Amino acid sequence: MLKSLIPKMTTFGKWSVIFLLAFILIWPLTVGIYWGVYKGYTWIDPTQFPWFKSRIHTMLDQVKPDSGEPRKGIALCTALRNRLEEELDSPLGWSVNDLIVSPTRWLDNRANRQRGVIFATRMLINFFSTNLAKYGKVDAENKFLKEAREKYFAFSEDSWWLPSTESEYRKGIDLLNQYEDGLSGGKAIYNMRSDDMYNMLTFIIGNQFLDQPLGLLVQPNDEVPYTELDDRIYYTQGVMLVLRDFIRTFVDLYPEVKEKGGEDNIRIAFREMEQICTFDPLIVLRGDHDSVTADHRGKVARYLIHIRERINDLAQSIRR
Repeated sequence: MLKSLIPKMTTFGKWSVIFLLAFILIWPLTVGIYWGVYKGYTWIDPTQFPWFKSRIHTMLDQVKPDSGEPRKGIALCTALRNRLEEELDSPLGWSVNDLIVSPTRWLDNRANRQRGVIFATRMLINFFSTNLAKYGKVDAENKFLKEAREKYFAFSEDSWWLPSTESEYRKGIDLLNQYEDGLSGGKAIYNMRSDDMYNMLTFIIGNQFLDQPLGLLVQPNDEVPYTELDDRIYYTQGVMLVLRDFIRTFVDLYPEVKEKGGEDNIRIAFREMEQICTFDPLIVLRGDHDSVTADHRGKVARYLIHIRERINDLAQSIRR
């Protein structure tokens, strides 16, 4: 009887070893395949956006603090529309409005990044048009900026046809170009005063602007479906890509901001912006409490909170 059990135990042992080996190997193999496919995708459509690759980085090599106010206005207007143009011109274009049968419709990370981009673009163009493109509060808005912000940039981000989102946003960009041409020809206004600097920075960190993505990041984990974690992270990234171009241009063209606000505040703010703009984990995790897994949404929230604190310090230093 004992001898008859030995072959059975041996067979069972062999299958146990095979099962354990398969269990041990399948996860690294699956992750490896996923990593390879994802890296191939990022070669076609980048998912990290370091500052040195931004077109605004190149523009600031040509525009300097002594370039004159019209040229500064053109640079700031270019900075606020730059990321939207880069999304429209990207290899896969504007994917938020792609049809459900299109493979790009399922690329939700880039779609949510683009939603963040248009949100931040709307916020900045609204402030620019109603505060910086006129001499006083009661002056009329520039007609090109007004039409762009009220009609074209306010258009839905997910319209596929009649008209398409892309066509409307490009019309808005064309109107910004016309405003910039007006600045070059002395037919448009750009007026940045100290109180405008303060108001602009407080607007950026206020409840209409940065508080919006921050609220998406700090909501308790048990109130957020797992499938929405990455949506909120990449939406915030889209917001930050627009803001980074704009704030860096502003600080470069107005060095007195550094002198009043301190270079450390600016350096730390830019460092945290870069962390968000290059944030792209292979898999988005949500560690909770004392979990051993990462809390990616919480990490991006901390970056954003640091940015708000540093921009607030800049604003208060300008006010003094």
